[in-house]
Amino acid sequence: MATPLQQSSRASTQLGINALTTAHQAIQRCKTDVDTTAGALATSYSAASEDGREFQKLLRQWDEQAQIILNKLQGLIDNLNQTMHSQTGTQSKNTEMVRTSQNASDSVFNQLSR
Repeated sequence: MATPLQQSSRASTQLGINALTTAHQAIQRCKTDVDTTAGALATSYSAASEDGREFQKLLRQWDEQAQIILNKLQGLIDNLNQTMHSQTGTQSKNTEMVRTSQNASDSVFNQLSR
């Protein structure tokens, strides 16, 4: 039987993964929308004009910053997935150790009670 702490930790880790995945997907959608809009507006803003250059600079900067955020979020998601995998392995090892101890205890008791 798993302890409440381990279960809570696993549930909390899964909630964190879900929240980060939702944020990652939302930012990716925004990035795609901005890229689509930028393509449409790029024809309206001439790169030869000052406002056109500033607009393109702004879009490049936003895209770079959005990509950094996406990369950091993915790193957090990957780390939490690894943490949850480790928790599951630890929980399984602990459960097996308890079962082995119980079997040994039962065996000793059976021999003593004969």
